[in-house]
Amino acid sequence: MKRWFLFALVLFLPLASASTSLHLEWELGEQTDVEHRYVEHFPDQLMQCQDCNATNDGDVVVNWWRHSETTGSDWPDDDANLRAGTNGIELDQTASLINGNGEDTRQHLVDLTGTLSIRSDYEDQYYFVANLTFTPTVELRDDALMQILFIERDATDQHGRELPSLVRDMTSDVGFFTKANNSSAVDVEISYEHLSAAGVDLSEEAYGWRVIFVVLGAEDNATGQPGVIAMYETSVPTSTEDLTVLDHLPPLAMIIVAAFIIGSVIRGSLNQEHGLPEIRALWKDSKDPVVLIEILAKKKLITTEGCEAIAPWTMRGGVKRSKIEPGEAFTFEVRLKKWHQQGLLILLKMDVESLGGWTQNIRLPGRKDEERSVEVEA
Repeated sequence: MKRWFLFALVLFLPLASASTSLHLEWELGEQTDVEHRYVEHFPDQLMQCQDCNATNDGDVVVNWWRHSETTGSDWPDDDANLRAGTNGIELDQTASLINGNGEDTRQHLVDLTGTLSIRSDYEDQYYFVANLTFTPTVELRDDALMQILFIERDATDQHGRELPSLVRDMTSDVGFFTKANNSSAVDVEISYEHLSAAGVDLSEEAYGWRVIFVVLGAEDNATGQPGVIAMYETSVPTSTEDLTVLDHLPPLAMIIVAAFIIGSVIRGSLNQEHGLPEIRALWKDSKDPVVLIEILAKKKLITTEGCEAIAPWTMRGGVKRSKIEPGEAFTFEVRLKKWHQQGLLILLKMDVESLGGWTQNIRLPGRKDEERSVEVEA
């Protein structure tokens, strides 16, 4: 039984480790009001932005860093250079981009709803999943694009540079319908490897990660550069913030199952220890081979079901079926036909209350010829 217990512990160790996996889930929330502008700054390598626009309270401001190659900074700059190049901003320029197209006002033309989650299949390897519904309120042009930005509130590189609201990563998606009121399911997964390359470690709560969803586009009949037509902001919760019991159900369920099975093994072991009887056996001092067997019942009712002698030994007659109440002792004889040199093996069959059938092996050494002759002479 101890072997079964150890086997159960080893079997469910993976479940215990799986329970350390993090799974945070939260709602996307409400859209950012159209009165709040989306302002993208492109500073120089000294983190100054002489040609940048002044910002207002309530503006959603992000900073793109484009100078890691010339400064040796460990901040990522691929997405920043792509964003700047798309909008004709040269590397030696500083600039601001307001609402994606330079307009001071923007529209809200797309409704986003759904859930966001941080998941980990392996310890300390966290990835991001967005399960969204994308619904245009008007017909959009085919160049509509959704960007998912990971923002580090207060970034510091290995040289000590500091930059607020640094865009660490940008992921784009175009897998949605552009027809009015035609909803699309948009499921985006950003892998651990992708985020890690951008310096986004979602296990580090101290960084205060923000996630911004920006939809760039225009109405179907509009001309000009696409602008921000929807924006949603959210913050990644800590491991204890804004979580429901459901967030912990997968690992919790595994722990409960493991605990139940291991507990059952332990209870079974204890039941057997306290339920099985004590059994004593010895040769009777007689001419013929007779074994005296004593059964002491503990906390369970014991019912003897019979005995069997293993060859070359054979029994003379049988053993009556008897019941032994808890706490009582019962002694009976097993008569054998003749003596043998080989040791004796008797299989004592019993039924133990609530534990079921049980067979006890009883082994006794064979009697020597000298001992038997002395007994006969006596």
